[in-house]
Order: sequence, then C-alpha cells, then structure tokens
Amino acid sequence: MREFRSTWRRAWTAELCWVDANGCPNGIAVTPLLRSGTPCVALPYCHLGLAREIAAAGRVGAAVTDRRSLGGGTAGGLVAYGTVALTEDRSGQVFLDELLDQELVKYPPSRVLADSVLDRRENWWWTPRLLLELTGVDEVLEQPPRSAPVEHALLLRAGSAGVRIRNVTLHGASSERVSCTALDGAELPCFDTGTLFGHDYTAPDFERWESWRLFGDCRADGFVVRSREGNPTRRLTPLGLLERLRRERRIARACRDGIARAERGG
Repeated sequence: MREFRSTWRRAWTAELCWVDANGCPNGIAVTPLLRSGTPCVALPYCHLGLAREIAAAGRVGAAVTDRRSLGGGTAGGLVAYGTVALTEDRSGQVFLDELLDQELVKYPPSRVLADSVLDRRENWWWTPRLLLELTGVDEVLEQPPRSAPVEHALLLRAGSAGVRIRNVTLHGASSERVSCTALDGAELPCFDTGTLFGHDYTAPDFERWESWRLFGDCRADGFVVRSREGNPTRRLTPLGLLERLRRERRIARACRDGIARAERGG
C-alpha cells in the first residue's frame, strides 16, 4: 500500500473504476489527491449522481497506469482495489483546507477558478465538495503502463469482488469488433458486459481532458461493441474562445443544479 500511495501522490492523472447497479463496469479519469495520507478524489457538484453511484458500488479499482503520470523511468503501473467512502461536504471547506494546494499543482485549469480568494468567491460553484476516499485497500497489482492514449486502454470487467482492470492494446477501435491484446502478454478471458475505457489530455495545460468508453462483450476473436461514448481516435486540439465560454457556463450551471438538488435533500 505504501508504494501505491507514493505513486498516487506523484501522479498527475489516475483512473477510478467500479461496477454500477446494473452490473456494467465503468471508469472516470481523475486528479489523484491525498487526504491525511488516504488516496482520494474530489469532484464538483456537477458530478453528484456519479459520485453517489461510485459510493454505492462499495468497492473500486484505483489505477495509475498512464506512462506520463509514472514519469520517464521504468516504473510499472499500479492498480489498488478496495472500499470507497463518499463525503458530501457542501461547504467545500475540507477541499479548501486540505486539498486545494495539491489540485492547483496537478490540474492547471483550477488555477483560473481558484488561485485566489477573489477567484474562489466568484467561482464558488466550482469548489469540489464530493470527496471519494479509498478507505480500505486490500489488493495492489502491477500493470504495464499505457504509453499511447489512442492505442492503449483499460479493459474493465465485473469480477466476484467488484471491478477488475487490465491494460490492453487496441486494433480497429472504430470498428464494431475491436481486437484487444493484453499489454502483459497474458490471454484475455471471455466475458459479457465489459467496458474499454481510455482518456487523453492536452499537455501541459490540461485545457482539454476527455474520456471515451466502448461497452460490449469480450470474445476470443475480439471485443464486440454494443454502444459507445466518445471517440478513441479523436485528436485533441485547443478550444476556441466561444467554446471555452460555453463549456464554463455549462459546468457552472450543472454545479449549481447539483448543489441545489443536494440542499433540497435530493
């Protein structure tokens, strides 16, 4: 656990994965933070439903498997499995007191919204108030790191004790049957209801950080895609001024709605 905590502390990005109430595995890209030595994730209230879904899963996989986050050395990726707990801190004070400095270093866009008291007052809706903490790690496994965002992904499946994660290479990600090869060279199991998940970001500014997901079944001759979210082969380019403004307004509206919903007891 000590090695995972150290890797999580140094990483710029990580992946948090779980199995939802319908038995479908899912994942999100996150900024890895530490609260009193415990790996955690802080989300704004636009992700209220998602945070509660993850907490309801009870058990998650927290992964640091992107080569960019592991540095230029030979260190392997790590995946920790354990229980997760959600704290809904509507005041946002826990984040401001304990986590803000880490966030400002690791995620540059947060500096625009929260680098000063004036910024935080003006953008009060942004402050992450949903804290997901990895409270009980009972297994840490090594995975080969992903070094090509377009070609490498996380293959997620539902195991007897929650989500299981493997790093894979993709061939033909735009087709309805995607060829997958485990990065560690091991044979992949066949199973129903799996997810291929990946993400990419513009460096070093993180202006765009986007995820994609392919939902389907893993077969001996490939991953059969039933539905998609996002585009694995999309190349990220800088946003125009109008797109930036629209995105900020959309996020602000969603955060305010989430806070209002929570205050109503929803």
